[in-house]
Amino acid sequence: MKLSNPWLIYNVARAWVKTLKVDVEFRAQPRFPSIVAFWHGRMFLLPFALREFSSKVAILISRHRDGQLIAEVVERLGFKTVRGSTGPGKGGERAFLQMLELLDKGYVVAITPDGPRGPREVVKPGIAKLAAKTGLPIFPLTFSCSSGFRLNSWDRFLIPRPFSKCKVILGEPVNSLNQNSEEELRKEIELRLKELNREADREVEWKK
Repeated sequence: MKLSNPWLIYNVARAWVKTLKVDVEFRAQPRFPSIVAFWHGRMFLLPFALREFSSKVAILISRHRDGQLIAEVVERLGFKTVRGSTGPGKGGERAFLQMLELLDKGYVVAITPDGPRGPREVVKPGIAKLAAKTGLPIFPLTFSCSSGFRLNSWDRFLIPRPFSKCKVILGEPVNSLNQNSEEELRKEIELRLKELNREADREVEWKK
């Protein structure tokens, strides 16, 4: 079977995650509805570590081929998906409306704000627009590991080595109502995500 097979990817990833020593820390009580943001390169462990919330979470995933594989894997874990990304003809407008509907129904909407193709760890405006429109908080989320490797991809995708120690952190929320503009909000989300990455890396002594 090929690695493009979502069933194979799901089962390999699930077996891989079972070897890890994972500690999950909530620095704030999760809210339903709300928006969650995490970097594209730090997504590997998150759907598995937070699977207990899957019935209440929808994840924004792009419509390109890699996005289709990711969507099929996270749907096997019980998460809803919203398909689309920024740019003409990429389903962004429709995805935005779907996210508004899901938030109105009490879901958490999870977004990789630097995806699907970067630049790496630079927040795009869409998440700030969504937060400003709804007035909902944005929770930064990340994970790190004591030992891992990065793929040679634009996002430097992080995969923990088997049996390594991992830390998942849901940070304090960014209040979308406290910012003077969407650009200010975008910058604050980016800053908080980068800070949370550094904190998680320090806790597990990740060596870049």
